Amino acid sequence: MPSIRLCPLLLTSGWLFAGTPDSGLQSANPPSVGVSAVTLAMGSPSDPDRFSHLPRLLLDDAGHVVTGPARWDRSDWVTVGVSAAAVLGTALLLDRPMDQAVGRNANGSWDRGAKAVQNLGGTPSVLIAGGTYLAGIAFKDPEVRATGIDAMVTMGVAQLLIVLPLKAVVGRSRPIDGQGTHDFHPLRRGQGFPSGHTTQAFALASVISEHADQPWVTGLSYGLAGLVGVARVEQRQHFLSDVVAGGLIGTFVGKSVVSYNQSLRARAHTKVALSFAPTIQPGGYGFSVAMVF
Repeated sequence: MPSIRLCPLLLTSGWLFAGTPDSGLQSANPPSVGVSAVTLAMGSPSDPDRFSHLPRLLLDDAGHVVTGPARWDRSDWVTVGVSAAAVLGTALLLDRPMDQAVGRNANGSWDRGAKAVQNLGGTPSVLIAGGTYLAGIAFKDPEVRATGIDAMVTMGVAQLLIVLPLKAVVGRSRPIDGQGTHDFHPLRRGQGFPSGHTTQAFALASVISEHADQPWVTGLSYGLAGLVGVARVEQRQHFLSDVVAGGLIGTFVGKSVVSYNQSLRARAHTKVALSFAPTIQPGGYGFSVAMVF
């Protein structure tokens, strides 16, 4: 995604002259004698991509995600409604037959492959995000560095703010527990809904996709994240609806965090300068004020 740049905008006051009783406020010609302007640089927000700012950025982004519904318009609510319907429909129509199909077709090759792929939704995804951040520093690439920061923040917000609370509140059993698709124990036990591995994989995929803004990167990122979800179903750690919910959560949080943090970066890199220029010309004197941002 190309970096955001603001075109300079110059706001300059009119020339104010005095010295003769009838001079007043004039739309004067350029002064015949000018004194060099003194420019005062005004402070701008600190760089949000510094690693030391990660905890503060995490809290800021968490607040943005939590208060998001207050800023949603009609299309946003429609999207949320459709997503909820997709999760519910999957739970009612596909969870049981999919789990039965996985049980009938289990074999050693599928099992080994699924165990390897599902790890992309665990610790390796954190290492990928951290490695991306370090690569951005090493190669002095702010876009790569921002991708790493956004990925770490997105995974933290999604897991701590949404996934873990939902797991506790819903209390759904896992397929491997053998209790069926409708076994829930709210606030007591059960860690099935939603899939944390899938959430994390889609969180990373959405951040990479948003920053890269290339179709092939989007396809590859979401394709690998989808394989993580498939692997969790194959391992009978989650029903299909758990995986669908995790994918939607990771994608939503990733897109929201990237959009918000990009606006912070735009403000942090906006330079503002205030200039004062005394002016002198025959029959009058004054000054000009200019603001550049």
